[in-house]
Amino acid sequence: MKIAHFTSELTGGAGVAAQRLHHALRRQGVDSRLYYESGSPLVAGCHRVFENQSFTRRNLAALARAWRNRRNAPGCLVTSPRWVRRTRLQDFGPQPDVVNLHWISRWIDQPSFFASLPPDFPVVWSLHDMNPFTGGCHHADDCERFTNHCRDCPQLKNPGPHDDAFRFFETKKRCYAGKNLHVICSSDWMSAQAHRSALLRHARSFHTIPLGLDTESFKPIDKSCARQALSIDSERFVVGFASADLSSHNKGGALLEEAVHALADEAKITLMVFGAGKLPDSGGGRYQLIELGSINSPHLQSLFYSASDVFAAPSRIESFGLTALEAMACGTPVVAFHTGGLVDIVADGETGLLERRVGSVVGLHDRLAWMLQHPTERQNMGLAARERVEKQFASGLMAKRYAEVYNRLLGTSE
Repeated sequence: MKIAHFTSELTGGAGVAAQRLHHALRRQGVDSRLYYESGSPLVAGCHRVFENQSFTRRNLAALARAWRNRRNAPGCLVTSPRWVRRTRLQDFGPQPDVVNLHWISRWIDQPSFFASLPPDFPVVWSLHDMNPFTGGCHHADDCERFTNHCRDCPQLKNPGPHDDAFRFFETKKRCYAGKNLHVICSSDWMSAQAHRSALLRHARSFHTIPLGLDTESFKPIDKSCARQALSIDSERFVVGFASADLSSHNKGGALLEEAVHALADEAKITLMVFGAGKLPDSGGGRYQLIELGSINSPHLQSLFYSASDVFAAPSRIESFGLTALEAMACGTPVVAFHTGGLVDIVADGETGLLERRVGSVVGLHDRLAWMLQHPTERQNMGLAARERVEKQFASGLMAKRYAEVYNRLLGTSE
């Protein structure tokens, strides 16, 4: 069984998740390859494609990104299913038995790619956000147009009845028509959205398979040792936060800063973060801010999570919540909003706390304050979090579930 994975970038949640799935499948004996355009691979079997593209093509791609971004509303990401070069399945080496798409925006030209697929060729699409079934946005927020037909998109500067969202929707509809398409969602929330999508009405199957991680790579480190390594005083209450883009509005870093600012009235607080970008840093010196930058090593990430008393995942919406899962694997309880895939990961009151007032700084503060005031319960939640990850989110279990889907598509299931 030969599986070919496709992801535009190796960074960010989607790129990391794709690599972990690919690696877990290889460990179980599956012939898996992962194709990508940018980033540094963390595992074997990854192949960069179009690496030697010409100077002209590189600049054309940069111009296309810039031109498209100018058409989007501020802070919004809307991407086209078309790209500056044709990308056919034959461009990626030997033909696999199954194609597994991940986050492919701004790399795969969908019209030429889907047209190049042999008749009835099985395509699995692992959804890391909503873009595969919208007219271009990656999270629809409160918009429901994707359930019928995208148009008048609120995430475009110039929405209208035949705007980019309308045209992109039509392009995707033509691409998907008659294809042997199968959808895998990482959370119940994403599965519910995919089932409501007009574009995916003709998908031949839907599956929900949570993302997983290697519990030997992500594991608890003695807290005192972790703090000593990071030069953090033992008496401080440490709140962890991580994101591929710390400044992302959707990830809620600004909300967390406000909550921690208020929490500083009650104890010596350290807010420790890793990821690209910068937080607004509105603390005014009321709490200690430690910025570790981008960290790719699972061991260093485990050190970060283990040094934290609690991990905050204040996303307004989250397709899954990979950083929350990593924190739990390291024995650290999570405080998050009751939204998206975080509901599937965090067992409220057992492995962390979920605040139902999504976007509420007061609610986020109250949950963090409870963690501060209940050290014994917090420690027990961390132990339960590790156990939950071992039982339900191990990478081997994820790979087994994916392999079962592949085998059914190929008619080789036992």
